[in-house]
Amino acid sequence: MRTDGITTAPTEGTRPRPARLLPQGVGVIADLAAVAALLSGGGRPIVLAASAGAVLTGGYLLIRRLGQPVDRTALVGLAVAVAGAAIFGYALRTAPATTPSAAARDGGATAPTTATTSAAPPPDGATTWLFDLPPVEGGEGWRHRAATVNGQRYEQSVVASTCSATNDGAESFNLGKRFTRFKATVGVTDTAPDDYHTRFTVLVDGEAVFRRELGLGDTAAVDVPLTGALRLMLKVESVGLTSCDDAAVWVEAALW
Repeated sequence: MRTDGITTAPTEGTRPRPARLLPQGVGVIADLAAVAALLSGGGRPIVLAASAGAVLTGGYLLIRRLGQPVDRTALVGLAVAVAGAAIFGYALRTAPATTPSAAARDGGATAPTTATTSAAPPPDGATTWLFDLPPVEGGEGWRHRAATVNGQRYEQSVVASTCSATNDGAESFNLGKRFTRFKATVGVTDTAPDDYHTRFTVLVDGEAVFRRELGLGDTAAVDVPLTGALRLMLKVESVGLTSCDDAAVWVEAALW
């Protein structure tokens, strides 16, 4: 009001200024980013950072409303904090197991060693192991090493990673019409998390000829024709909210 030319602010009956929407928006965006990273099958650091940010944002909103009536801002803050905490806890619970150590799993110094230093010959009738054929595209994070699948140890395997944030989800090979068949067994390493599920796909000249979703303890045989084929692509993908890991195995993959 204005009195004798002096403007004074009202002291009674005034409502507090509505809280800005920026903190609520930040919290909601952080939760959405965490869920998106989970659904993409990788990026656990992004999930943890985003969900932690949502918890902090929600906590900030609640602290700002302490001692005041419960309103929309307080409810939004509570919802953001609870959702962020749930996502953070889920990401921690599904973290890849650390035992045995990565060095042991990758055939490092702590893993059992064998007397031979070269790969065993392919199965009877095979012309070459898949890992002896240089890839022409992808393959980052794919390694030739021993792996244990469904209780059975296989020395000649290609182990792929489903952590798409840091590794390739596929590996391609030029065939040059030199082969007539591709055979392998696909499965999940016994060291994978309990909730680990992977979709294995084989594409020949861009056409999917094999696709199977497998979990811990599951295996499937791959046997596809290659006569006249130019390009072979192997692909692995996390299924649903599966945590990523280096656990998708192509056992004794060979080309005839």
